[in-house]
Amino acid sequence: MRQIHTYQVIRYFPHVLSDEFVNVGVVLTSGKGTHRIVTEEEAKHIYCSALIGEKKKFLGVVEYLNELASDSRLLEGEHYFHNFRFANEQKIASDKKEGELIDEIFDDYIGFKIHSEKKQEQKEIIFNRSIRLIENEFKSYVRFQKSEQFDFELESIKKHIKHYSNLGRISRKDDVKHMAFVTPSNKLNHERYDFLDMTGSIDLKSHNIQKLQQNYVEAYPYNTEEEIGKYLELVAGAAA
Repeated sequence: MRQIHTYQVIRYFPHVLSDEFVNVGVVLTSGKGTHRIVTEEEAKHIYCSALIGEKKKFLGVVEYLNELASDSRLLEGEHYFHNFRFANEQKIASDKKEGELIDEIFDDYIGFKIHSEKKQEQKEIIFNRSIRLIENEFKSYVRFQKSEQFDFELESIKKHIKHYSNLGRISRKDDVKHMAFVTPSNKLNHERYDFLDMTGSIDLKSHNIQKLQQNYVEAYPYNTEEEIGKYLELVAGAAA
């Protein structure tokens, strides 16, 4: 049977006098007061123009908000100062349990941003950082072109050695299987096959990882611009 529930969205205003805000949680004000607050890990994937240059502060705010939620102080207004505000109360009719309903509302207001940003971070953001560094700092040393099987086909201009590189995670079976499938079993002097591992963790006991090593696929941490730069230096110098 469908019931009427009331809820409010919790908004964070980085600048008190500005109208720009970021949604950071939702709470059912009816029933048991079920809530869903963005986690610190999820907060890392939220993009908001009002928060550029203040990511560290935003993560601290999210940590504080989760502390309030953990001991039932979430609805006590005196803890929010001027940076937190509750949106106007909304009503929704649903036959779902409170936990399921709050997750659904959270996804509508906040979760969809997190999902899309995670997906973008894994591929597009890392890819664009790499291209930008090549164009700005390594243009005379590294040649870039797209490849059908790999994310990058890079070539050392100095030694004419090609690097076929895939973005992915060493902990994901699908990424590992793909890299093993497209990599030949023999090592050619003018080719290198590199797995750009954004986690930096390698399980040497894994059968798949052993197969990758036999196929001369190397794993690199590949997340920050510093790490990307170090990899491009390897390509530029045609290091094994």
